Amino acid sequence: MIETKEIVEARLNSSFKAISDYFGYTAEEWVEEITDLLQLWQDQGYVEIYQTPSDRKFGFIKDSSQNSKGSVSPFYIGLFHARLVDGENDPLVVVKFHEAPDGDIVDMRFMIDHEKFFGNKATKRNHQSLYAMWIEIDAKIKVGDQDHT
Repeated sequence: MIETKEIVEARLNSSFKAISDYFGYTAEEWVEEITDLLQLWQDQGYVEIYQTPSDRKFGFIKDSSQNSKGSVSPFYIGLFHARLVDGENDPLVVVKFHEAPDGDIVDMRFMIDHEKFFGNKATKRNHQSLYAMWIEIDAKIKVGDQDHT
């Protein structure tokens, strides 16, 4: 099932560069891809949210809080991710929605590798490592929350 979420604006968070740098991505190297994805959402006036890999398409986003086994990370509730490059797994862009007086805004937060965002096999098997990863991501999300307006 694909959900369509209407937006009034697609924007780049003011912390995008700093947080992307922190996770190993230089935003200046991806300007065209970032601009293209934001422009796609802005032109459409909506963002499409998918749930299953078979529904995945470029420009679609996925809820980051629930994994393929149905487990939920409470730190990722309200977060979504999309692939920045069509056909490539990395980098991911993490996005969050915000309410505005005239409608919702999709706020692109940062670039990150899939494994740094969701963990590798070893991290997923070690609850302390997984929790530490969630706390690290949550801290960066909170920085962006301060900057989204």
